[in-house]
Amino acid sequence: MKKYVAHLLCLFSLLFIIYLSIWVRLGTLNTPTVLDYDPWWFARHAQAILENGLGVPAWDPLSFAMPGRPYRGFQGWPYTMIAFYHLLNFFHPITFTRAAILSPLFMVALIPIVAFLLGKTLSNNIGGLATALFATLTPAFIGVSMAGYCDSDAPMVFYTFLTTWLCLVALKRSTFKFASIPMPTLTSIPYLASATLGALLFVWNWGGGWLTLIIFTVFIAALPIFRVLEEMVQRRKLSFDLAPAWVELKRLLPPLLTIIVVTNGIGYAMGLGTQVQSLLGGLAFTALWGQPLLVNISVAELQPINIFTREGFLAVAGRVGLLPLLLSMFGLPALAFYKILRRERIHYVEVFLFLWTLAMFILISRGVRFALLFSCAAAASTGYVIGELFKRLPKDVIGASIFGVIALLTLIFISDAIQLAYAGGMFISQNWYDALDWLKENADKDAMVATWWDPGHIIAGYTGLRVHADGAHCPPRECIPYDHNVRIQDMGRIFSTSSEAEAVQILEKYTHLTPKQIAEVKAKYADIPEDAFTPVSEMYLIASNDLIGKYYWMSYFGTGVGRNFVQLPLTRRDLRGNLVYADIVTLTLQDGTIVPLLNLPQQGIRNAVIKEVVHFMDGMQRYEITNVTNVVDGLLWVDPGFGLVIYMEPAIKDSLFTRLFFFDGEGLEHFELKFSNPEVKIFKVKF
Repeated sequence: MKKYVAHLLCLFSLLFIIYLSIWVRLGTLNTPTVLDYDPWWFARHAQAILENGLGVPAWDPLSFAMPGRPYRGFQGWPYTMIAFYHLLNFFHPITFTRAAILSPLFMVALIPIVAFLLGKTLSNNIGGLATALFATLTPAFIGVSMAGYCDSDAPMVFYTFLTTWLCLVALKRSTFKFASIPMPTLTSIPYLASATLGALLFVWNWGGGWLTLIIFTVFIAALPIFRVLEEMVQRRKLSFDLAPAWVELKRLLPPLLTIIVVTNGIGYAMGLGTQVQSLLGGLAFTALWGQPLLVNISVAELQPINIFTREGFLAVAGRVGLLPLLLSMFGLPALAFYKILRRERIHYVEVFLFLWTLAMFILISRGVRFALLFSCAAAASTGYVIGELFKRLPKDVIGASIFGVIALLTLIFISDAIQLAYAGGMFISQNWYDALDWLKENADKDAMVATWWDPGHIIAGYTGLRVHADGAHCPPRECIPYDHNVRIQDMGRIFSTSSEAEAVQILEKYTHLTPKQIAEVKAKYADIPEDAFTPVSEMYLIASNDLIGKYYWMSYFGTGVGRNFVQLPLTRRDLRGNLVYADIVTLTLQDGTIVPLLNLPQQGIRNAVIKEVVHFMDGMQRYEITNVTNVVDGLLWVDPGFGLVIYMEPAIKDSLFTRLFFFDGEGLEHFELKFSNPEVKIFKVKF
């Protein structure tokens, strides 16, 4: 009866974790479309596959036009979304968009199950429940798996735990008959086949799905080294005896190599590549080896961080959670060290966990974008440590105190997850919906929309129009003749140049391809449809307010020099009633004229007058201040509500982006304002 009650409590605890995991993601359930940028890529591709009779179309004419790009082979997640759509329609009629919005919740409901199975396999039920909890409620995961956020993050987390669990079970349960060629016994085949199938599904759903097998491959090489070091520490003498390690490897190598070789062979035959190709691509993407995509330089989440600094530690803890970070980085090594001191043999799963966590730690040092991958390893390591502590700690004051601290930090972790549930986020604003509706209703079917690359997914998915670029990286080997690097530099130049003629000339080259370029594309892609070469009938350029904060990278890629719009919020009034912005700019009234004073004492600037001003006190007024000697060149834009000022240095105030967004294209010949609201301005390009 005691054992039965324990299992029942475990089951109810797991069900509660599943419920909590779904509940914290319901804040965005009523979104009319999918959220953010990248989810549109998967929703649009799934819709195209569904409308194509469940076959993957050969070509995507909307992304990176002209001429577009081939569909990638990693379409497992779109097919999974289609499966959810059909399942939901079996019970009640539903639109595909609604099914796409709900799809992350289905995956989130499954993740605690596979995470629990992994944690239980590594330690016990307590470890399994801890793994399930920390796997699904980590802040980095909640943010990219809310209802409507149908990016590949949720399936990535699911298959990370599934494949790791299946591989470990296969290692534990598989036996081989040794002859000239080791052969698996009949009872081993289901375990080996399940692990291989899980790995293939992982790769099919996510291009980086080779990650699990890459770590297990490194594990093969690292285990003997670890065993030699372990023997040295425990025996307190220098020794290089590989015999104990070979005995262990003789049992682990056959099943592991079988899974790796078969998966790579099938993956290569299916066009999904191999783990070597994936490893080289991943090293290049993270700038650990090779030449990374130019666009990655501008991604804030891909900037290297030092986790051992206060800022770096807090940045990672904020995404992974304090307790998982502490127990994975310090608790797991401490547990291993404790075992070595007690002359206990370290289990190979602990070696694997350490390698997994170390590899993900190296990744997260390349940027917080990899916090989700690190959180998976941290959740498994945390579950293992908690499971082992539950077995090993004495049931006294010391044990109760340690578990009290763990329980407190766990409650804080859950509380943070609940607060994220109320935060919502990543909605598309009504201003953007209005702009997209205008394009959908007014743009020609062969039109192209150009802007900085972030909104490309939304524009293509919502309007069905071709886009100049989007967030799906397209390297030179894939996008011909203009890859991601070329397009990002061109768009940066378009927005940051002061020459209207130069901007129009750059845009015009994307309206059609030359016969030579068409021949080059056809030589690479024999099955490309002819309509991919249909010339662009009209082009629209979008200038939006989010590009104010992104202008540094636009100017950096476009001119080689990164420049910022200096945005200063209103912070106070001084004793004379003047408005003071961040203690840097003061607006004072002199003879009925607003005069901006700039103060940067550390640079020797005191009460200098900014030369040009734009404000909206009585309609838009733009004027220069010339009757003073202490003048700083540039323009100060005063927000209509006086809550914000923006300083623009001379190179910025004359840029095409400034003239388009802040001055509605006034004075420009080739850019006609067609739609405008406070966030989005759409211009038709006249060639």
